[in-house]
Amino acid sequence: MTGLPIDRLADLIGRVREIVGDEWEKPPVGRPHVLPLPVAVIAVLFGLRHNMPDEVLAEVFGCSQATITRYHQILRPILRWVTRPEVDQRLEQTRRDGVLVDGFVAPVGERESYHGLYSGKKHVSGQNVQVIADLDGRLADVGDPVNATRHDAAAFHVSGIAERWADHYTPGGPGMIGDGGYQGTGPITPHRKPPGRELTTKQKAYNYSVNRLRAAVERAISHLKNRKILKTGYHRIMTNFPDVSCTVTALEIFRTATPEY
Repeated sequence: MTGLPIDRLADLIGRVREIVGDEWEKPPVGRPHVLPLPVAVIAVLFGLRHNMPDEVLAEVFGCSQATITRYHQILRPILRWVTRPEVDQRLEQTRRDGVLVDGFVAPVGERESYHGLYSGKKHVSGQNVQVIADLDGRLADVGDPVNATRHDAAAFHVSGIAERWADHYTPGGPGMIGDGGYQGTGPITPHRKPPGRELTTKQKAYNYSVNRLRAAVERAISHLKNRKILKTGYHRIMTNFPDVSCTVTALEIFRTATPEY
């Protein structure tokens, strides 16, 4: 339901309870929440995992659509806060070694007053999300969403990823590997086939080595998109998309982190 193993889910709910305390079930003023805190957290995680509309979630969990919408607004920032230790630890670990970069388009549909969303390459209206992973394919960071008309080379800079990870692709840095779409931006990329000529044997061997390493970032993106809200079409308020993207990223890092007991 949630994309988390039972033990990790219990840990996450316990951390959320430490933040909200007993006031969730026993508020000092007004009525208690309709859903108990564990159920409310599961409802939000379930919504992100399966990309269900709030009215459908409301039917599943026996409450109103407004209640589900409110829980998303209340709990998403708390989920990011309580998973911060794992996020910070992953960043610290990843900054020591080489990294991989790639992007994907999260579908958002056509939006009134939002221009530049249509990707001619992917044939979908969406947001370009830039992803950083370590060499083992574990998610480390995502950039600010960029309109899908921007290709990866432009989104790399506009998203903030280029600036945040600049030490990796500058001379003497740990290194960053990307696909051909990042040529000329700094990361290590495969050789392109010259016009009218073939790649040399040495260049083909180089490309093979680079592409083998690159495969890990595609796994990281695949795991990130297991939260179908980034895969099957984001239908919520567009101004909340960066918030949702950050929350899903934090949850995926939390899922793959080594629990400390």
